[in-house]
Parts: sequence; structure tokens; C-alpha cells
Amino acid sequence: MIMFIVLEGIDGCGKSTQARLLYDWLISEGSDVLITTEPTKNVIGSCVREILSSGKEIDSSALALLFTSDRYEHIKTEIAPALESKKIVISERYYYSTIAYQAAQYVDWNWLKTINSYAIENKPDIAFLLDISPNVAIPKIQEKDRKFRELLERSRRKVEDLRKHYLNNRRAMFGKLNQKKAADEILELNRKLVNAEEEYELEKSKYLKFERFEKPTTLESETSKYDMFLGRVRENYLKFDDLVKINASKPIDIVFDDIKRVIKKHL
Repeated sequence: MIMFIVLEGIDGCGKSTQARLLYDWLISEGSDVLITTEPTKNVIGSCVREILSSGKEIDSSALALLFTSDRYEHIKTEIAPALESKKIVISERYYYSTIAYQAAQYVDWNWLKTINSYAIENKPDIAFLLDISPNVAIPKIQEKDRKFRELLERSRRKVEDLRKHYLNNRRAMFGKLNQKKAADEILELNRKLVNAEEEYELEKSKYLKFERFEKPTTLESETSKYDMFLGRVRENYLKFDDLVKINASKPIDIVFDDIKRVIKKHL
């Protein structure tokens, strides 16, 4: 089965969670699946991500052109080859996002459609709008940030505790290293410490990715302004008549059930 599926929606609507659930489900059903996202991790997409994470000002029309260039490359190098290989493709964001977000920054809607005309010719088979209001989405982003910070702090404390335990025991057993039992105990403590350090670095990289690419810089300093911006983005999404609207304010499993029901009709 060849199918191109897109997940759209404002920040905090749960796209990444639903994309992963959808990927896991389709794999369990025996499908060959590519999961991807925009901006991509390709050369142009990486430049876009760097700009977004830098907090530097850039003209909204220029940014739209960069998003569109990344999309052109995305279609050519990932989406089209995967579909030709009879894979199901799941993409977090597509041209709807560029139009919805950049139009919310007062870029001309028709111009945005024109520069995305190539992508619009490559319409997805199903495009979902995970619809949620900003006053529900923003607390979700804040809660995700809080959980990330708590997990990171627990992981950091674990490393510190194991490091102290390792150093104390190594000193206590220094004169007994010829004894196999003592040496084995120190090696085991060292293994636990190394594992804990690797876990901490992994959690830190996850949080930095979230902080740089998912958590808006305006969220803490100008929450009310960000709320209004997301409201405009949501209104723009609702203008598309080919997006399948899903109520994303429901619990995660119910949202996923709604998505599955739509997809099963196409399988």
C-alpha cells in the first residue's frame, strides 16, 4: 500500500506523539514506513533549524522561501523515492504549515501558494489537522518543558551520586585491587557510572532539541503575544478544505483512534 500522510497543527498539538504512534502501528501491521519531518535534517532544512533556534530576526517572506526550498528537496530526495518504493510516508508538517504560519506573519497567502505550487501538485493522500486552541496548547508545551527539566535533573543527580560512590569505594579498595572480588566491584561501579553518564547526555540532547526547535522563544517572555499568533495560525489552518480535522484536545489514545479510523478507510 502506497500512502502519503501528513500531520499538521499549531505548536503543542501533539504531532510528534501521533506520528510516532502511527508509525509504530503501521509497522506492526506489516507496512514499510518512512517517518519524516519539516524542516528536514538535510542541508537546507538544517539551515532553517539553525535560524529558528538562533532567535535572530529574519524577513518572513525570506523564511518562507527557505521552507519551500527545503520542501522541494524533501520531495525530491525523500518523499518521492519512498513512495516509488511503495512505502507509506508520514510527514510532520508540509506546505500547509508554511502557508498557515507565514500568512500569520502577514505574508501574502496567494504568493505563498504560488511558491509552494510544486508541493501542492504533490498533495498527500490524507492530511490531518490536529486541531487545538492556543490556550490548551501552550500549557502542554510548558508541561513538556517542566517534565524534561525534572527528568534531566534526576539524571544529573544520579550521575553525581554514582560518581561519589565510585570514587569513595575506589579509594577504600585501593589497597585490595589484587583481590578479584574488590576489582570486580569497582568495575561494576564504573560500568554503572558510565551508563548513567550516557543516559544523562542522551536526556540532555533531547531537551536541547526540544528547547531549540519545539519550545518557542516567545513563550516565556511574551506568552500573550504568542497566544494571539497561534490563534492566527489556527485560523489559517481552518481555511484549508482538504485537511481532515481531528480534535486534538482529547486524550492521546482517543486522538490516535480517530486518526486510525480515517486511515483504515484508505487501507
